Amino acid sequence: MPQRINRTAAALILFLVGLTPVVAQTPLPEFTISAAPSVVTVVQGQVSSLAVTIACNTASLKAVADCNARPEFGVQLSQLPSGVQAHLATGRVGVNTIELHASSEASLGASRVQVTVTAGDTTQVQTFLLNVRPAPPLPPPPVIKPEVVVQPSPAVHWEHHLAIAKTPEELDRLANELGKDSWELVSVTTRQNRGATEWVGFFKRAKR
Repeated sequence: MPQRINRTAAALILFLVGLTPVVAQTPLPEFTISAAPSVVTVVQGQVSSLAVTIACNTASLKAVADCNARPEFGVQLSQLPSGVQAHLATGRVGVNTIELHASSEASLGASRVQVTVTAGDTTQVQTFLLNVRPAPPLPPPPVIKPEVVVQPSPAVHWEHHLAIAKTPEELDRLANELGKDSWELVSVTTRQNRGATEWVGFFKRAKR
């Protein structure tokens, strides 16, 4: 009887030993992820982007088959600074673009943000540095110069007068007399009249 018990115990030990490698095995992850760039800079009131690449694990035929059959992957960002929101679509195998929208009052500085992708029994995590910078100051408003409207000068109408003198002295006297009545001497010329020289003065003034 004791010999039989010993054989049963030995068989049980061998069975448990045989199971140990199977229990200790860890299933291969279906996929891996990478985030780029490692440092993302966004300005207050603006948008920046992050690329998260999901790649199937080709080390296992089952893993790669399950990965390719996944209709979607859960993508989540955590530890985002205040005032920053992530806009992303459902995760797919390949490159996934995540838009990071910073409000005009987003918290300034650098924050370590965590990207988590989940599908099936696999969860992968990556981190990147998000740097929020202040918005540039607004340019001063343009200086609007007052428009200067130039009024057109009224058209001047002239009247003319002709004065004839026998000598230059006489023409000068006539010019002084006419000047008292706003006449202006424009030009002087001479001409012969029956052998005698005459001085002819041309005058003008604004028409009244």
